[in-house]
Amino acid sequence: MKTNNSIGLGALLAATLSGPALAQAPSGKPIVLGMIAEQSGPLGFYGQETTRSAETFVKQVNAAGGLLGRPLQLIVRDSKTTVNEAVRHARDLALTENVDFLIHSINSGECVAVGNVAKQAKKILFSACGNDDFTTKSGGRYIFRVPNITARTQGYAAADYAKQKLGAAGNKYYLIAQDFAFGRTVVDNFKDKMKKDSPKTEFIGESWPKLNEAAYAPFISAMIDAKPDVVFYSWGFGLPFWQQSASFELGKRFPMVSSYWGGSDELQALPQGSIPTGAVMGGLPWYAVEGDENKAFVENFRKTYDKAPFTAAYLVLLNLQALKAGIEKAKTTDTEKVIDALEGMEFNSMVGPVRIRAFDHQGTAPLWTGKAAWDDKLKIGVLQDIVKLQTEGYLPTEDEVKKSRQ
Repeated sequence: MKTNNSIGLGALLAATLSGPALAQAPSGKPIVLGMIAEQSGPLGFYGQETTRSAETFVKQVNAAGGLLGRPLQLIVRDSKTTVNEAVRHARDLALTENVDFLIHSINSGECVAVGNVAKQAKKILFSACGNDDFTTKSGGRYIFRVPNITARTQGYAAADYAKQKLGAAGNKYYLIAQDFAFGRTVVDNFKDKMKKDSPKTEFIGESWPKLNEAAYAPFISAMIDAKPDVVFYSWGFGLPFWQQSASFELGKRFPMVSSYWGGSDELQALPQGSIPTGAVMGGLPWYAVEGDENKAFVENFRKTYDKAPFTAAYLVLLNLQALKAGIEKAKTTDTEKVIDALEGMEFNSMVGPVRIRAFDHQGTAPLWTGKAAWDDKLKIGVLQDIVKLQTEGYLPTEDEVKKSRQ
């Protein structure tokens, strides 16, 4: 079912960018969003970006008259990339601050625990994490996620790419991923899909650096010494690896394939000499999203933060757009009525039509995959030969979700 929003995102952006307000100023009791974001720690690079996105969204909504005529208010807490801090802040926001809705950033190690708090407090929670369990066995009535960057989706998408594009390279695969729950799950999904679709695949070695690994030279040497035909990789945070591997020119030795969503972001942060040219990776890059709404969003983001938005900004934006559409559809902020409005809802997001599946509250947002390259015009690393993946086919079926919750 499509929503009939009276004010679309384009109008919101226009209100912010065109000078004088085009709508009556919001009034009344604020609608409070409590956000848990990893603004420091190993994933602070992303949590800072999701916070910027949420701040931009709130500013735009309020400039266009608010939500149901009421102002939005954002309270942000730093999880420090730790589960304990995330849970502590979630409890405080839900039970002490009594926020109307909870928003979680991207840390896959935190979201299930934060979800447990939301369920106990009966507060709607939107997270942009990639943990498969979040909307399957650990999901429930109060749990929502619009982006589809799960470990299953990333592993399956990379396996499909390898089958379709890298068959001529050979069958010997080396696997390297950071050693945390999400990294291991991505690798498992990639292996399962490759074994099923390309049974001649041989996995000849694995490396598991820590999430906060500082010295990648031994892992790079082991990978080279194994003489693979193809390397599959998955990062939670890959900048140190790309910086330290640049002198080895890995792309000239073997193809490297992944669909990890942070790839396009990290390319923008790397100097030209560290770009892993030809490496396949994923993301939601600002330069690949079409339409005037995205153009206005990027321009507004640049004006405020002197930079273009990263993928993480879009992931949280999609969740916030969905929440706004659900509230407008329900015509209230009542939790149970908003949930009813969200279930099965289709809305026009920044990246096109997206549906929230009724049975698990998982969204069907697309993901982009391409090859790393340097863009002389933009003066940043970019994805080229981009493919926009329709990811719904990678999601678990309703029967699989039900079995996971038994």
